[in-house]
Amino acid sequence: MKYIRNKFMAGFWALLMAFMIVAAAAVPQLSVNAAPAEVPQPALGIDVSRYQGEINWDLVAASGVQFAMIRVGYRTQATGVLNEDPYARYNLQEAQRVGIKAGVYFFSSAVTEAEAIEEAQFTANLIDKYQITFPVAFDCEGFRDSSSRQHGLDKSVRTALAVKFLDTIAARGYTPMFYASKSEMTGSKDWDMAVLNRYKVWVSWYPTDPFPITPACTYTGVHAMWQYTNKAAIAGINGEVDMNLSYFNYTEAAQAKDTSGAPPVQADTAANVQYTEVYEVVTAASVVNLRTVPSTDSDDTIVVPIHAGDMVFRVGIGNNGWSKVVLNGQVLYAYTAYLKKVA
Repeated sequence: MKYIRNKFMAGFWALLMAFMIVAAAAVPQLSVNAAPAEVPQPALGIDVSRYQGEINWDLVAASGVQFAMIRVGYRTQATGVLNEDPYARYNLQEAQRVGIKAGVYFFSSAVTEAEAIEEAQFTANLIDKYQITFPVAFDCEGFRDSSSRQHGLDKSVRTALAVKFLDTIAARGYTPMFYASKSEMTGSKDWDMAVLNRYKVWVSWYPTDPFPITPACTYTGVHAMWQYTNKAAIAGINGEVDMNLSYFNYTEAAQAKDTSGAPPVQADTAANVQYTEVYEVVTAASVVNLRTVPSTDSDDTIVVPIHAGDMVFRVGIGNNGWSKVVLNGQVLYAYTAYLKKVA
């Protein structure tokens, strides 16, 4: 069922708020709070990443969305390369411009405490010049997949990594929040919730009939936010998007930690790509197509495939998930997750 929120009629909005107030009353509020003026009032929000493409934030604001959880980056699950979401700065800039309160999340595949700290510092350094009112969330998924570098990690180890990320975020002055699915958290199946409950908890559970038809999440553990569908249709966003119910809100927006201001960025992510210079030999983890541009939109950009054991020279790692390589004097691009450094 697609849950459409392109327009909010007065009667529907009143009914929706009634459901939200009932749901909010049933959920304890957590004490960790780094943003000003938090109140126990419900709010509706979205979470977005590069997969939503260029968002028209004016239309999103007009639709009634009150907050947005914006992905700022991710560590690749196969190779562990740290990447900035190419739309992160644009989405933060535009959400702030139209008055939508922002929080953020980072997609982690850390396997050591040092990596978890690195992810948290990466996140905090990126967001310091933006108004981050809602929490900063730790998101870790796909660890059961045999191709994931986290495959086989013990629950206690994963929990400790989440704690290290969240404590680092709290030390930087932001409200930390832990995200996972209902099935992973129930009975502490995949995460030690006795430990993680000291943070705000964001639970993912998609009922057949989304909120407000289903008025509350059935997860019985303490939680402060509920991601209730991944099939919402919102004006200003092409395709489907996740929708969230928060049991807390803020009466004012937080101020940026660094008030010097973020430089303006464009919606064209190609204009915002930054490459870290490296000089190293890499090989393919599997078959990898080398392309003339960092995009898979057209097969016409493929120059040559390389296979495991084939070696090329990498000169840059981009914050868009792509590497810049040189082959026979030509600069080409390959997806970073499918390359590995030759020892």
